[in-house]
Amino acid sequence: MGRISKRRSAGKNPDARSGAVTAQKIRYYRAGIYARLSAETDRKESRASQSESLEGQIEIARKFIEEWNGKHTDQMEVSDCYIDLGKTGTNFNRDAFQRLMQDVRRGDINCVIVKDLSRFGRNYLEAGNYIEKIFPFLGVRFIAVADGWDTGAEGSEMQQMSSAMAVEIRNLVNDMYARDCSMKAKTSLVQRRKEGSYVGGPAPYGYQAVWEGRVRKLIPDENTAEIVRYIYQKFIETESYTAVVKELNIRKINPPAVYHKTGEVCCLPDAVYKGWNKSGVERIVKSDTYAGRLIQGKTSITAREESNRIHKPKEEWVVQEAAHEPLITPETASAAAGIREKWKKRREQNEG
Repeated sequence: MGRISKRRSAGKNPDARSGAVTAQKIRYYRAGIYARLSAETDRKESRASQSESLEGQIEIARKFIEEWNGKHTDQMEVSDCYIDLGKTGTNFNRDAFQRLMQDVRRGDINCVIVKDLSRFGRNYLEAGNYIEKIFPFLGVRFIAVADGWDTGAEGSEMQQMSSAMAVEIRNLVNDMYARDCSMKAKTSLVQRRKEGSYVGGPAPYGYQAVWEGRVRKLIPDENTAEIVRYIYQKFIETESYTAVVKELNIRKINPPAVYHKTGEVCCLPDAVYKGWNKSGVERIVKSDTYAGRLIQGKTSITAREESNRIHKPKEEWVVQEAAHEPLITPETASAAAGIREKWKKRREQNEG
């Protein structure tokens, strides 16, 4: 009886242990869905395919999770969605992506899901570094739904090598595509500048930017053109940026940033007044734009922060004379330049 009892006990224990092992193998993934759409290049793609939109990317990832949970013992749940709008895929210095990585390091996210590899990034080396080194080191599963790439999927060594090679090829293609688009954008920008098109952001204070055919032209803004003339007049009279600032602030005229945002020339009675400063006045007085001269291409087009801008030599600038209607006369421009030149000579004498 003892032997029978022991055999029965032995017969039950393997099943119990098997059940425990099976339970231990069930894994729960806290997924972070990442979606990206850049300002220009990917916007064109989104018009061609709705799936490229941010909403489309997120919906594809959610659908994948829903189908996964219906077919597998391991379960996934969406912890958060990380969205970068207007961000290039050529680098990973993106706000939402950095927040995703912060949550990954905290252990809040152990699975990253993207629509495809191009949404993750178009830089071949950096994308490969995250997928093949950083994520595995941190124990994070990476899934690119449309590309069929899943670092947690089981398979033969040959299949894994084949998949890895396919990912590297896709990353390389994405990288080359981004470089090609960047080169085309730069070429187009240079050509538009040579045609006299204003390629900056908001029009300079005192002007509006309008399209005339394929050329973006500056025309006087009837709301602020007279204020620009007033600034030059007061500067010539007082020979002082500070004095001009004082006059503008007394009259509670909104500075350029506030005007561009609100459309209000003067501060409204119930609004907090954010006045002018010396640099704002100095920028206008020093600008050739108000004399009808358009100078573009002074800095690199890829630098988004002032600290990273590359200032180009004058011979590389694109200069258009009489590019638009001037707001000041040549005599006014000359008088203002004369005052600044006098200051420069005085400084040189003092330093000498």
